[in-house]
Amino acid sequence: MELRHLRYFMMVAQEQSFTKAAAKLFTAQPSLSQQIKDLEQEVGVQLFERSARNVLLTDEGHAFLTYAEAALENAKQAVAAARQVAQAKNNQIHIGFLNVAELKVMPSILQQLKLNMPNLKIHLHSLTCTEQIQKLKNAELDVSFTRYELKHENFENIQVLKEQIYLVGASSLHPSDRELKLQELKNHTIIMCEQNSSPVFYDALNALIVFDQLRHDQILWVTNVMQHLNLINMGMGLSFVPEYLLKFLNDTVKIIPTDISLPQLGLYASYSRSSNNVALNMLHRALTKVEE
Repeated sequence: MELRHLRYFMMVAQEQSFTKAAAKLFTAQPSLSQQIKDLEQEVGVQLFERSARNVLLTDEGHAFLTYAEAALENAKQAVAAARQVAQAKNNQIHIGFLNVAELKVMPSILQQLKLNMPNLKIHLHSLTCTEQIQKLKNAELDVSFTRYELKHENFENIQVLKEQIYLVGASSLHPSDRELKLQELKNHTIIMCEQNSSPVFYDALNALIVFDQLRHDQILWVTNVMQHLNLINMGMGLSFVPEYLLKFLNDTVKIIPTDISLPQLGLYASYSRSSNNVALNMLHRALTKVEE
């Protein structure tokens, strides 16, 4: 039995369809069906109940599923452990970060690392929160700087900073100084980060506004910080920004008070508890100073 058989089995169980599973696995449907048949033959039981409409797990399949998940997770952990040892031996560290970390955190910690470990090879990766978390779990990163507090027994988190979110817009879009009720946003064009680009930011605001209840034509969705800032500075709509972006807004843009307190966003450094990368100890001390 090979790991690919388990991955194929998991995907079919998830999609309840050989066709959909094959598409996600980038393989041909007949080949996938044959792989599952080979797996069933090796296990000695029928794992799926097939019908014209869908593919469902049998009782035996449900029992197999639990251990298949565990086996794949153990395989990932084995790869991660090997990568961590290799990176430590090669005297290097891989750091994932968001724009906020690049501007507010990285200068001080990079200075500390260079000062105390001058021969350290530092690899910097500008990635989204989701990309960083996945790479951290796969040990492709030694540490990530994201909006997530990674709640998992295998990982440690340090809250590096906390930022206020502000509603902003060109003065011409809201000339008065009065508070803007959030329900009034339905009368404005809104510039907003896509959920996949900034999931924590999106979810924090969606809890207050519920973007799905707004007209699709009144929201300009953006996927990166520069696009976000440019549209705000051009007066294309109102928007929400974390505190660190305020200094990049031009003089025609102002903070607009709201009738409801807007949330704050944290920035967390996350790393594996089991990592033996010496540079992480130095990084931990530098991060603690930043936090203070």
